[in-house]
Amino acid sequence: MRVILVECGSPNELSRLPELVALSETLGYEVAGVVKQVRKPDPVYCIGRGKARELERLVRATGVEKVIFGNVLKPSQAFKLESLLGVDVIDRLQLILEIFAMRAGTMEAKLQVEYAKLKYELPRVRELIRRLKSAEQPGLRGSGEYEVNIHYDAIKRRMNSLRRKLVSIAKSRKQRRKRRRRKGFNLVALAGYTNAGKSTLLNALTSANVAVDNMLFTTLSPKTRTINGDGPKKVLLTDTVGFISGLPPWLVEAFKATLEEIYLADLVLLLVDVSEPLPELLMKLQTSREVLREYQVPVVTVLNKIDLISKKELGRRIGILRTITPEIIPISAAKGINLDKLLRLIRSRLFKKVQIELPPNRHVEIQKILHELHKETAVEGVKFGDQFKITFWTDERTLNRLRKLMDDSVRIEISG
Repeated sequence: MRVILVECGSPNELSRLPELVALSETLGYEVAGVVKQVRKPDPVYCIGRGKARELERLVRATGVEKVIFGNVLKPSQAFKLESLLGVDVIDRLQLILEIFAMRAGTMEAKLQVEYAKLKYELPRVRELIRRLKSAEQPGLRGSGEYEVNIHYDAIKRRMNSLRRKLVSIAKSRKQRRKRRRRKGFNLVALAGYTNAGKSTLLNALTSANVAVDNMLFTTLSPKTRTINGDGPKKVLLTDTVGFISGLPPWLVEAFKATLEEIYLADLVLLLVDVSEPLPELLMKLQTSREVLREYQVPVVTVLNKIDLISKKELGRRIGILRTITPEIIPISAAKGINLDKLLRLIRSRLFKKVQIELPPNRHVEIQKILHELHKETAVEGVKFGDQFKITFWTDERTLNRLRKLMDDSVRIEISG
């Protein structure tokens, strides 16, 4: 489908047209034209009346089937624009909802998308009812008005039903998290602006093998996997839905399930695409930090895609970003650069460094303890000598369980 993109904004406002192009291409739309106006939004058409007539001529000349506004349109503006242009007119929120509908894979994601779409549709149905009552569409009065009222009531009933189902799913998820906690797992959430590389990092650190592409909102439902290899033991990594600027609270609320994983995490890794133009990078970082500000959890900023810029430019950008977020680690999830440093950072933030000492002649006890330590912790070193020393990383819960395997003769030293 061929579309025209429209944006109306102030002179000092960062344009969202590149993002709007990316959102449109995610749905397979072909962008046939772009209209931009710098001015205060008009109450009738959002853009000025002269620009609206210019848009009308462009629609006829290009033969497009849809016009997409980067601004959020009021229901009355959308109706008037469709009447003027003779094609479907949607705004950025509706475009995002269409992408969500395409990406939804799990039952929960599908229910959330349906709820969000109905939430979006409700004020537009109210506007249609108002127009019918005010006789702006006299041919649809009487039975038409009656049918719209029935549709409005049906939407509200369906939303109530969806809300109950989502609450039930949330309870089941809460029980799963409790079971993980009882088994001693720590939770790390991947967060950040959409298309920052969260799913790529999840695949690099775990055996998730989730879908990765260069399009927006690949992940709608949380995906949780255990970190592999020699990394920290018993750490669950969760990929969450990507943030995007300018979303209203009701749309964020509709995807609360993925954000709950952030709220309950022991650590959040905030991914940023460091290769993007600096103004866009700063805007996306600020948007992500604003979302995370609601959640009282430790956050580490991870600069991804460092392989796409020079070392000199990376150093300059790190210097700028440190004034905003002091704890930064640069990586490339796709190339595997600095992932070992990232794993060490996760380990140091979640675990304590512990050293135990016991006499070397207690072979049976040593073997038993070593077996449990390799299974439950990240063992850093084993030394033989006058005393048998084992250094490992673990959390307080696991350490308390391990103490039961040791008698009073075992010396335990904790650092970090």
